[in-house]
Amino acid sequence: MTIPSRVGICPDLRQETFELPAQAVSVADARNRAYQRLRQWGIAPDVCSTARLVVSELFTNAVLHTDSDRIGCLLHVADDQIRIEVRDQGSYASTPMLHFPRSDEERGRGLLLIETIAQTWGVESAGPGLGHIVWAVIRP
Repeated sequence: MTIPSRVGICPDLRQETFELPAQAVSVADARNRAYQRLRQWGIAPDVCSTARLVVSELFTNAVLHTDSDRIGCLLHVADDQIRIEVRDQGSYASTPMLHFPRSDEERGRGLLLIETIAQTWGVESAGPGLGHIVWAVIRP
Protein backbone atom coordinates (compact mmCIF):
# COMPACT_ATOMS: atom_id res chain seq x y z
CA MET A 1 0.00 0.00 0.00
CA THR A 2 1.15 3.48 -0.71
CA ILE A 3 -0.02 6.40 1.34
CA PRO A 4 -1.00 9.16 -1.06
CA SER A 5 2.21 11.00 -1.72
CA ARG A 6 0.54 14.29 -2.39
CA VAL A 7 1.56 16.55 0.42
CA GLY A 8 0.01 19.94 0.47
CA ILE A 9 -2.22 22.61 1.77
CA CYS A 10 -5.66 23.53 0.55
CA PRO A 11 -6.23 26.93 2.18
CA ASP A 12 -9.88 27.33 1.16
CA LEU A 13 -10.81 24.05 2.79
CA ARG A 14 -8.35 24.37 5.66
CA GLN A 15 -7.05 20.91 4.96
CA GLU A 16 -3.51 19.61 4.92
CA THR A 17 -1.93 16.22 4.45
CA PHE A 18 1.60 15.13 5.13
CA GLU A 19 3.49 11.92 5.61
CA LEU A 20 6.61 11.07 7.53
CA PRO A 21 8.84 8.06 8.07
CA ALA A 22 7.44 5.60 10.62
CA GLN A 23 10.12 6.41 13.18
CA ALA A 24 9.92 7.66 16.74
CA VAL A 25 11.70 10.90 15.79
CA SER A 26 8.84 11.70 13.39
CA VAL A 27 6.29 12.00 16.20
CA ALA A 28 7.61 15.39 17.31
CA ASP A 29 7.63 16.62 13.70
CA ALA A 30 4.01 15.48 13.20
CA ARG A 31 2.70 17.14 16.35
CA ASN A 32 4.60 20.38 15.62
CA ARG A 33 3.36 20.51 12.02
CA ALA A 34 -0.21 20.04 13.21
CA TYR A 35 0.09 22.74 15.86
CA GLN A 36 1.70 25.28 13.53
CA ARG A 37 -0.79 24.72 10.71
CA LEU A 38 -3.80 25.02 12.99
CA ARG A 39 -2.38 28.24 14.46
CA GLN A 40 -1.92 29.59 10.92
CA TRP A 41 -5.60 28.86 10.33
CA GLY A 42 -6.54 30.93 13.37
CA ILE A 43 -7.42 28.12 15.75
CA ALA A 44 -7.08 29.05 19.42
CA PRO A 45 -3.83 27.95 21.10
CA ASP A 46 -5.55 25.69 23.66
CA VAL A 47 -7.42 23.85 20.89
CA CYS A 48 -4.18 23.56 18.91
CA SER A 49 -2.55 22.02 21.98
CA THR A 50 -5.34 19.46 22.22
CA ALA A 51 -4.96 18.64 18.52
CA ARG A 52 -1.20 18.35 18.97
CA LEU A 53 -1.76 15.80 21.74
CA VAL A 54 -4.15 13.80 19.55
CA VAL A 55 -1.68 13.75 16.65
CA SER A 56 1.12 12.74 19.00
CA GLU A 57 -0.83 9.81 20.46
CA LEU A 58 -2.17 8.51 17.14
CA PHE A 59 1.17 8.89 15.38
CA THR A 60 3.00 7.18 18.25
CA ASN A 61 0.59 4.24 18.11
CA ALA A 62 1.16 3.85 14.37
CA VAL A 63 4.94 3.93 14.87
CA LEU A 64 4.92 1.45 17.75
CA HIS A 65 2.23 -0.99 16.70
CA THR A 66 2.49 -1.33 12.92
CA ASP A 67 5.09 -2.43 10.45
CA SER A 68 4.71 0.75 8.37
CA ASP A 69 7.48 2.49 6.47
CA ARG A 70 5.57 5.77 6.33
CA ILE A 71 2.66 7.27 8.21
CA GLY A 72 0.24 9.81 6.79
CA CYS A 73 -1.66 12.52 8.61
CA LEU A 74 -4.68 14.58 7.55
CA LEU A 75 -5.88 17.74 9.28
CA HIS A 76 -9.28 19.03 8.24
CA VAL A 77 -11.08 22.00 9.78
CA ALA A 78 -14.73 22.56 8.88
CA ASP A 79 -18.09 23.12 10.53
CA ASP A 80 -16.57 24.01 13.91
CA GLN A 81 -14.64 20.79 14.20
CA ILE A 82 -11.16 19.51 13.57
CA ARG A 83 -10.79 16.03 12.13
CA ILE A 84 -7.41 14.37 12.53
CA GLU A 85 -6.60 11.16 10.67
CA VAL A 86 -3.48 9.06 10.95
CA ARG A 87 -3.03 6.41 8.31
CA ASP A 88 -0.53 3.59 8.55
CA GLN A 89 0.63 1.14 5.91
CA GLY A 90 1.07 -1.82 8.14
CA SER A 91 -0.87 -4.29 10.09
CA TYR A 92 -1.64 -4.28 13.77
CA ALA A 93 -1.55 -7.47 15.77
CA SER A 94 -5.22 -6.58 16.25
CA THR A 95 -7.50 -3.68 15.45
CA PRO A 96 -6.67 -0.63 17.60
CA MET A 97 -9.01 -0.49 20.59
CA LEU A 98 -9.28 0.98 24.05
CA HIS A 99 -7.09 -0.65 26.63
CA PHE A 100 -7.57 -0.22 30.35
CA PRO A 101 -4.09 -0.73 31.78
CA ARG A 102 -3.37 -1.69 35.35
CA SER A 103 -2.02 1.10 37.51
CA ASP A 104 1.48 -0.41 37.40
CA GLU A 105 1.62 -0.55 33.59
CA GLU A 106 3.71 2.17 31.99
CA ARG A 107 2.04 2.11 28.55
CA GLY A 108 -1.33 1.58 26.97
CA ARG A 109 -3.19 4.79 27.75
CA GLY A 110 -3.05 6.51 24.35
CA LEU A 111 -6.51 5.67 23.05
CA LEU A 112 -7.98 6.12 26.52
CA LEU A 113 -6.62 9.66 26.42
CA ILE A 114 -8.11 10.14 22.92
CA GLU A 115 -11.45 8.86 24.24
CA THR A 116 -11.33 11.50 26.96
CA ILE A 117 -10.37 14.58 24.92
CA ALA A 118 -12.01 13.92 21.54
CA GLN A 119 -15.72 14.28 20.81
CA THR A 120 -15.53 11.05 18.85
CA TRP A 121 -12.92 8.77 17.35
CA GLY A 122 -12.72 5.55 15.42
CA VAL A 123 -10.75 3.12 13.32
CA GLU A 124 -11.32 2.26 9.69
CA SER A 125 -9.62 -0.30 7.53
CA ALA A 126 -7.88 1.22 4.54
CA GLY A 127 -8.63 -2.05 2.73
CA PRO A 128 -7.38 -5.62 2.96
CA GLY A 129 -3.67 -5.49 3.72
CA LEU A 130 -3.60 -1.69 3.41
CA GLY A 131 -3.40 -0.65 7.02
CA HIS A 132 -5.74 1.44 9.15
CA ILE A 133 -6.98 4.98 9.47
CA VAL A 134 -7.38 6.03 13.07
CA TRP A 135 -9.25 9.30 13.37
CA ALA A 136 -10.49 11.71 16.02
CA VAL A 137 -12.70 14.78 15.99
CA ILE A 138 -12.25 17.67 18.37
CA ARG A 139 -14.26 20.84 18.59
CA PRO A 140 -12.89 24.30 19.32
